Amino acid sequence: MRRYPTFLPLALCLAAMPAGPAIAGDEIFDADFAEVTGEFGVEAILFPEEPLYDGQRDQALSFSLEPTAIVEWSGVEPLGGADVVATIRPFLRVDTQDNERTHVDLREAKLDLRFGDIDVTLGNDIVFWGKTEADQIVDIVNQVDGVEGTDGEDKLGQPMIAVRRIVEAGEFSGQASAFYFPYFRERTFLGEESRLRPGIVVNGDDARYETDAKEWTPSFAARLAGFYGDIDAGVHVFHGLSRDPAFEVSRLRTITNPMGVAVGAVPDELRPVYGEITQVGLDAQYTSGATLWKAEAIGRANQRNLAFEKEDYAAAIAGLEHTLYGIGGSNADLGLIAEYAYDSRGREALTPFENDAILGARLALNDAQDTSALFTAAVDTESAETLLRLEGERRLGDSFKLSIVGQAFLNTEDTSLVHPLRDDHSLRITLSAFW
Repeated sequence: MRRYPTFLPLALCLAAMPAGPAIAGDEIFDADFAEVTGEFGVEAILFPEEPLYDGQRDQALSFSLEPTAIVEWSGVEPLGGADVVATIRPFLRVDTQDNERTHVDLREAKLDLRFGDIDVTLGNDIVFWGKTEADQIVDIVNQVDGVEGTDGEDKLGQPMIAVRRIVEAGEFSGQASAFYFPYFRERTFLGEESRLRPGIVVNGDDARYETDAKEWTPSFAARLAGFYGDIDAGVHVFHGLSRDPAFEVSRLRTITNPMGVAVGAVPDELRPVYGEITQVGLDAQYTSGATLWKAEAIGRANQRNLAFEKEDYAAAIAGLEHTLYGIGGSNADLGLIAEYAYDSRGREALTPFENDAILGARLALNDAQDTSALFTAAVDTESAETLLRLEGERRLGDSFKLSIVGQAFLNTEDTSLVHPLRDDHSLRITLSAFW
């Protein structure tokens, strides 16, 4: 990946290994558990509408490979009797038509060490925070892999040192965590010939930092999360480089009149700009019978907005999911989803969910093939701009799975973030094989 030292995850893992021969020597061949699994996928994306920009196509085909190797040792004496788990999970995608989507990443390359009620992680890892369906605004540890999809759920592996400890206090049972991130991962961006890209191409190779140490600027986070009765909640604080870049014009294109005389210039390329921010946040879920009440809220300081101005802001998503069990006397369950998303930056937000109502339905057939589907519609309460998304999956035998993702962008405003996607309605079909 760009500006990513491939030796770093390995170096962090080696730092946790003893100087003597314990793991590095004979014991590595005498592990208590070792397993290699993986997933191979073939993905086709179809676009029914003609593209807006030159060079774009109405279909795409790619292949992905994601093997996972896990090795476990129990009671390693040179590490104080710690249990040790080594995990490596690389990810590779090869796109036959879009060079920007061809990329490799180490999603995980880490050592997990357990000392009683204390866990330590060293190396690359993916950490997820969040409760709501439409977006997970509290999820700030990992950088978005922007060439994988539009929902922001695919993340790049983040180098880290994490320490977690079990916390028990009265009826509360949870975990306290502290994180140190020595290196920053830049977001990946689709290229000029890619569908589902912004109207102005973002050149990720031309990133600018507002700190002297650039990608080596350290970040820190702390989180307390757990259960208190029927409440599952977490609070966190983060300080470091924002995973959400702002954008500035890096190249202009000259406009000429019919006589060939220059009459002006328009932005032709953007570059991402990464600056330091501080964020505090809360995510919570309350279980009341068949209803899950969900909420996420953050306050962030010093984040540049869409107008490239630094702004302190607040954002929140709240709603519920009510499940109807055994609908129609069958084994199927239907979950009804309703949420509202708010961002105090309004039209200057770096997200389309700044004033949106989200309605959805989750269907689980509970059959032998684990067939499920999720439909959501996010509607802007002021402009009626609508984002539709359908996800479905079904196992085929013991080793295969078929997944579909359909999305459409309706009634988009000229100034909205999704207006350049107005003709990029798409259907993504993936056949995955597991071993």
